[in-house]
Amino acid sequence: MSKKRILHNTLIVMAGTLASRVLGVVRQGVLNNFFDKALTDAFLVAYRVPNLFREILAEGAVTNALIPVLAELPEGERARFKRRFAAFLLGVNLLVVGLGVLFAPQLAALLLAADTPLDPGLVTYLIRLVMPFLLAISMSALFGAFLQSEERFFGPSFAPLAYNVAAIAVMLAWPGSATALALAYVLGGFLQAAVQIPALKGFALELAWHPAIRQASLLMAPFVFTTSTRQFLIVVLYALITGMPEGAVTGFSNADMTYLMALGLFSVSPATALYPRLSALAAAGDGAGFARLLEQGLERVAVLLGWSGALMAALAPWIVAVLFAWKPGFDADVFRFSVEAMRALGLALVPWGLYNLYVRGLYAQKLIRVAVLISAGLLLLNTLGYYLLVPYGMFVLNLATLGAGLVGLVWMVVLYGREKVLEPARQGTLVLKVTLAMLAGGFAAAWTAAGVGPARDLAVSLLPLLAGAAAGSAVYFLAARLLGLPVRLGR
Repeated sequence: MSKKRILHNTLIVMAGTLASRVLGVVRQGVLNNFFDKALTDAFLVAYRVPNLFREILAEGAVTNALIPVLAELPEGERARFKRRFAAFLLGVNLLVVGLGVLFAPQLAALLLAADTPLDPGLVTYLIRLVMPFLLAISMSALFGAFLQSEERFFGPSFAPLAYNVAAIAVMLAWPGSATALALAYVLGGFLQAAVQIPALKGFALELAWHPAIRQASLLMAPFVFTTSTRQFLIVVLYALITGMPEGAVTGFSNADMTYLMALGLFSVSPATALYPRLSALAAAGDGAGFARLLEQGLERVAVLLGWSGALMAALAPWIVAVLFAWKPGFDADVFRFSVEAMRALGLALVPWGLYNLYVRGLYAQKLIRVAVLISAGLLLLNTLGYYLLVPYGMFVLNLATLGAGLVGLVWMVVLYGREKVLEPARQGTLVLKVTLAMLAGGFAAAWTAAGVGPARDLAVSLLPLLAGAAAGSAVYFLAARLLGLPVRLGR
């Protein structure tokens, strides 16, 4: 694959990710402005259940495991495997959905703090309604993996638009309704899967065993762990923040969505586009080519992550006001919790974004056990941080994510250096330069926005946000250029 083709695929994935994340933010804004915070807190807790299993039965695990399996199968055998694996995955999902509905009260108790102000009965009801979302999103991820294995990125990248459009439409049609809120997400998930089916060209299910299903399942096992660690962490975090005042869960969700938008756009998307090529270079034994491509990817990703992290941390109040506080009189608790969480998560973007690309490099080299052990260590560290820092408020609590990310970043730098793939000093210098540019850009952004106007609601805060973002971006990229960082994607 040529560099031009890699860049083309990267831009497609990034464009699709950006479009879907922007609509996701709109969806979150509708949630904030047309539903009561007691309901949104309860729903977001319930929504954690299918999202937890989503990482296990969909997306990361399925995509990363199926691509190498499909690459090894003879061309004539791939279609048969796809039909049979899809039927197998459908059956597993139906079983898990049924168990989720049956044990919804126990799942609600697991997710809620003992002294929570939320209604456990409402959380249980919403878990039962939203569980089919798991089936929908799992099949969507499977279809996307099939297409990505053929380096067809357009459909999987833009399919989430259908999900967001449908969910927003239903939420606006029945504002304030708990039932409509849950069903909006379920309908959106099924549409996301459905819009990819035409690109599969006559795809159908076949209820039969295929020997490669076992191989795919074994490959999924480590990916299940590494891709689901964040969801397990969120479960632990929700069990803690549901003991805070109402609005804490919604506030964290607002910040987390913004964080994931930046992470998905500037880390996950490039890693997804680079992964097939990194795998091919590793399989061919081209160590020099592998190291060169990975290092180039890390440099460009680091610059973009530093820029977005600086603006996210510095402009958090104005970002929250513009993205979520559409009306005057927006709930003060939701606003405060959103800002506090967003500042901390903005600081975590660089270490976790780079860590994600390092991990993809391990997958490409089939060093799966190593990736699992490192992820396990970071999971324990982050969880411990949550428990120790929860008494100190939302901002300090989310610094646990930053701390674990920094440890993971150092771990990866040392590991790749020990294996003589990348030079640790060069990687450390890259992070240092990005950090210096972040400090300069973040200070300029916050100072400019504060001078233009307050952070209150969308109408009042839009101009300060734009001015702060412009000033911060200009200073950041100037500093990055002076420090010798690559500031052009295609260079």
